[in-house]
Amino acid sequence: MVSLGTVLLVDDDPGVRDSTRIVLTRAGYEVLTAADGDEAIEMMSRADIAARVNALLCDLEMPNRSGSEVIDHMTGRFPHIPIVVLSGATDSVYLDGIVKNGVGDWIRKPAPREQLLLKVHAAVRLSTLRTRQGA
Repeated sequence: MVSLGTVLLVDDDPGVRDSTRIVLTRAGYEVLTAADGDEAIEMMSRADIAARVNALLCDLEMPNRSGSEVIDHMTGRFPHIPIVVLSGATDSVYLDGIVKNGVGDWIRKPAPREQLLLKVHAAVRLSTLRTRQGA
Protein backbone atom coordinates (compact mmCIF):
# COMPACT_ATOMS: atom_id res chain seq x y z
CA MET A 1 0.00 0.00 0.00
CA VAL A 2 1.31 3.43 -0.97
CA SER A 3 1.38 5.99 1.85
CA LEU A 4 -0.93 8.99 1.53
CA GLY A 5 1.75 11.09 3.20
CA THR A 6 3.82 11.36 6.36
CA VAL A 7 2.56 13.03 9.51
CA LEU A 8 4.69 13.98 12.51
CA LEU A 9 2.52 13.64 15.63
CA VAL A 10 3.79 15.46 18.72
CA ASP A 11 1.93 14.75 21.96
CA ASP A 12 3.10 13.91 25.47
CA ASP A 13 0.09 11.67 26.18
CA PRO A 14 0.96 8.11 25.10
CA GLY A 15 -2.73 7.19 24.79
CA VAL A 16 -3.40 10.08 22.42
CA ARG A 17 -0.25 9.29 20.43
CA ASP A 18 -1.15 5.62 20.09
CA SER A 19 -4.82 6.08 19.21
CA THR A 20 -4.09 8.88 16.74
CA ARG A 21 -1.26 6.90 15.16
CA ILE A 22 -3.53 3.88 14.72
CA VAL A 23 -6.33 5.91 13.09
CA LEU A 24 -3.92 7.63 10.69
CA THR A 25 -1.97 4.46 9.87
CA ARG A 26 -5.17 2.54 9.08
CA ALA A 27 -6.20 5.39 6.79
CA GLY A 28 -2.94 5.03 4.85
CA TYR A 29 -0.61 7.61 6.39
CA GLU A 30 2.89 7.02 7.66
CA VAL A 31 3.04 8.40 11.21
CA LEU A 32 6.17 9.49 13.03
CA THR A 33 5.68 10.20 16.73
CA ALA A 34 7.43 12.43 19.25
CA ALA A 35 6.66 12.46 22.98
CA ASP A 36 7.56 16.14 23.39
CA GLY A 37 8.71 19.23 21.55
CA ASP A 38 12.40 18.54 22.03
CA GLU A 39 12.07 15.12 20.42
CA ALA A 40 10.10 16.61 17.50
CA ILE A 41 12.71 19.29 16.88
CA GLU A 42 15.51 16.73 17.09
CA MET A 43 13.71 14.48 14.59
CA MET A 44 13.19 17.37 12.17
CA SER A 45 16.87 18.30 12.40
CA ARG A 46 17.54 15.15 10.38
CA ALA A 47 17.24 16.00 6.69
CA ASP A 48 16.02 12.51 5.77
CA ILE A 49 13.08 12.82 8.18
CA ALA A 50 12.28 16.48 7.48
CA ALA A 51 12.12 15.76 3.74
CA ARG A 52 9.39 13.15 4.29
CA VAL A 53 7.07 15.06 6.63
CA ASN A 54 3.95 16.45 4.93
CA ALA A 55 2.08 17.66 8.02
CA LEU A 56 2.59 18.28 11.72
CA LEU A 57 -0.02 17.45 14.37
CA CYS A 58 1.06 19.17 17.58
CA ASP A 59 -0.27 19.33 21.12
CA LEU A 60 0.04 22.71 22.86
CA GLU A 61 0.74 21.76 26.47
CA MET A 62 3.79 19.53 26.82
CA PRO A 63 6.80 19.25 29.11
CA ASN A 64 10.25 20.51 28.06
CA ARG A 65 9.00 22.69 25.21
CA SER A 66 5.48 23.97 24.65
CA GLY A 67 3.55 23.42 21.46
CA SER A 68 3.81 27.16 20.79
CA GLU A 69 7.61 26.91 20.86
CA VAL A 70 7.54 23.90 18.56
CA ILE A 71 5.22 25.75 16.17
CA ASP A 72 7.50 28.80 16.13
CA HIS A 73 10.49 26.57 15.40
CA MET A 74 8.76 24.60 12.66
CA THR A 75 7.19 27.58 10.87
CA GLY A 76 10.57 29.31 10.84
CA ARG A 77 12.44 26.36 9.37
CA PHE A 78 9.75 24.45 7.49
CA PRO A 79 7.15 26.99 6.33
CA HIS A 80 5.88 24.57 3.66
CA ILE A 81 4.73 22.01 6.27
CA PRO A 82 1.14 22.65 7.39
CA ILE A 83 0.53 22.50 11.13
CA VAL A 84 -2.63 21.31 12.86
CA VAL A 85 -2.91 21.87 16.61
CA LEU A 86 -4.32 18.94 18.54
CA SER A 87 -5.34 20.32 21.93
CA GLY A 88 -7.59 19.80 24.90
CA ALA A 89 -7.44 23.54 25.61
CA THR A 90 -10.80 25.23 25.97
CA ASP A 91 -9.78 28.85 25.56
CA SER A 92 -10.70 29.66 21.96
CA VAL A 93 -8.94 33.03 22.13
CA TYR A 94 -5.68 31.21 22.92
CA LEU A 95 -6.25 28.70 20.16
CA ASP A 96 -7.22 31.45 17.70
CA GLY A 97 -3.93 33.21 18.50
CA ILE A 98 -2.01 30.03 17.74
CA VAL A 99 -3.87 29.62 14.45
CA LYS A 100 -2.78 33.12 13.44
CA ASN A 101 0.88 32.23 14.08
CA GLY A 102 1.41 29.81 11.21
CA VAL A 103 -1.04 27.10 12.18
CA GLY A 104 -3.45 26.01 9.50
CA ASP A 105 -6.11 24.47 11.72
CA TRP A 106 -6.81 22.93 15.10
CA ILE A 107 -8.70 19.97 16.52
CA ARG A 108 -10.00 19.71 20.07
CA LYS A 109 -9.08 16.48 21.89
CA PRO A 110 -10.42 13.91 21.88
CA ALA A 111 -10.60 14.24 18.12
CA PRO A 112 -13.42 12.43 16.36
CA ARG A 113 -11.96 10.05 13.77
CA GLU A 114 -13.68 11.69 10.79
CA GLN A 115 -12.60 15.21 11.80
CA LEU A 116 -9.01 14.07 12.35
CA LEU A 117 -8.84 12.40 8.96
CA LEU A 118 -10.44 15.35 7.19
CA LYS A 119 -7.99 17.87 8.68
CA VAL A 120 -4.92 15.68 8.15
CA HIS A 121 -5.97 14.99 4.55
CA ALA A 122 -6.33 18.76 3.93
CA ALA A 123 -2.93 19.48 5.52
CA VAL A 124 -1.14 16.78 3.51
CA ARG A 125 -2.83 17.97 0.32
CA LEU A 126 -1.72 21.55 1.06
CA SER A 127 1.84 20.33 1.64
CA THR A 128 1.80 18.55 -1.72
CA LEU A 129 0.55 21.68 -3.49
CA ARG A 130 3.17 23.86 -1.79
CA THR A 131 5.92 21.43 -2.75
CA ARG A 132 4.80 21.36 -6.37
CA GLN A 133 4.74 25.16 -6.47
CA GLY A 134 8.18 25.36 -4.86
CA ALA A 135 6.88 27.32 -1.87
